[in-house]
Amino acid sequence: MLAGLVSVALLAPTAPGPTLERGAEYVYTGTVTEKIERPGTRFQRAHELEVRVLVLEKHPGRADAAVLTLLRRADAPDRGPPLARLDLIRVHEDGTTHLLLPTGPAPLRFAADTPAHALPPPPLDTFAPFEFGAFPPRSRTGAGNWTSAEYGRPEVAWTTGGFDFVSGERCGELRAVQKSATWDRPRGGVTAWERTESVWVSTADGSARRVHRVVRHRDGITPAPAVEVEVRYELRTQTRLIGPTFARYRAEVETAYAVGAEAEPLFREVLRLGPQPFAARLKWLDEFLADTEPGTPYREAALTVRRRLDAARQGEALPVTTLAPTPAVPHVRRSEVGQPAPDFRAGEFRLSAARGKPTVLVFFMPGQETAELSLCVADALAKRYPGRVAVAPLAVFADPALAAKDVERRRLTVPVYDGSLAVEPYGVETFPRFVVVDGAGVVRWTFAGVGAETGFLVREQVDAVLSRPTATAYQAPPPPPPR
Repeated sequence: MLAGLVSVALLAPTAPGPTLERGAEYVYTGTVTEKIERPGTRFQRAHELEVRVLVLEKHPGRADAAVLTLLRRADAPDRGPPLARLDLIRVHEDGTTHLLLPTGPAPLRFAADTPAHALPPPPLDTFAPFEFGAFPPRSRTGAGNWTSAEYGRPEVAWTTGGFDFVSGERCGELRAVQKSATWDRPRGGVTAWERTESVWVSTADGSARRVHRVVRHRDGITPAPAVEVEVRYELRTQTRLIGPTFARYRAEVETAYAVGAEAEPLFREVLRLGPQPFAARLKWLDEFLADTEPGTPYREAALTVRRRLDAARQGEALPVTTLAPTPAVPHVRRSEVGQPAPDFRAGEFRLSAARGKPTVLVFFMPGQETAELSLCVADALAKRYPGRVAVAPLAVFADPALAAKDVERRRLTVPVYDGSLAVEPYGVETFPRFVVVDGAGVVRWTFAGVGAETGFLVREQVDAVLSRPTATAYQAPPPPPPR
């Protein structure tokens, strides 16, 4: 596939190196399934997955490509438009792959000094809006065992496996294992996780033919997984685009990326800027889409940008889609759910003072890329349930004053409190983390991380608490009968 994606010599010493051509396109299809089995949080979701890789440029020692990830709900009556994510990557001759961040209008400039940074690792507790599993790291020494690093997580251990035929082509397996320190030594009240991955690559050209990833969480010593996210996909078509067809595909890719990247910082300033800058960009994009009918398979990326521009034009504040390293999954104390929430004071806020109505605690770290979205979720909850639900954003591991810029920039009204005294009783080790407490002061739900669906998940839990009969104060369970 792309030069140096894997060490073909590891799989078949006599196999030729991987081939690469400008205009080559690889289309993968598969599924993403999620299953969560925790008290108060039980659901399953299924998505259809499509990943398109289009090689835009080939230079000595490197190749630049577009990766379009499309996710469509497979189990919802109203599926709506797919979740589309367009990224640009650079694959070096040694197999190292980076996220490419060119600037400026289309046509984009791909130079040796174009900004780039490491690929983001897949999330550990939900599906990823991006998919780079077809680009596994290679062994730098030629050994059959090697490791790769990921920000904020344990190392990923890679090994070479056996051979199999995928779609009639001989492929070798690359296996990866990554896990928390407590996966092999489970402890009560501690959540452990494990991620396993298999990538089957062609011994003829080194391209990935099949990817299978499974992420599991286990609460305490219970053997059954509490969370399971499974991703499967295979290469379905491999073609080469030339002439006007390639030019049309590339123009749509670069336009969608350039317009989206240029507008991204403006989405932070929706309320301050007003509709004019978004209306102007929307008009230009509409003209491009009309002039380039019929569209290419990459049009959904442009339509996604269009929907965001239209929403911003109407004054809707949108979360920024900056790629942030996924924080490690915290060691959540499993005993919290169903148990009384520890009381604490954070400035003017005291948990016990909110008794009688639900409370949402939002632990976040000011100054981090996840802080702004966490605060936006908290602010939206406060506005949705005024007087009915107490919402407390709690700054942890940093000075709460650092959050003032995010609050001011997004014109949020929810107050921010110093959550340092709540860190220990709630077992907060990483961020962000959401906790729903019912009116009787009992923890009903916790969630680690923040993403596009976090607000919906929290609202779902709050609505469930509000729909229950008025809760009474927490009472400890009776002691066991004497033997």
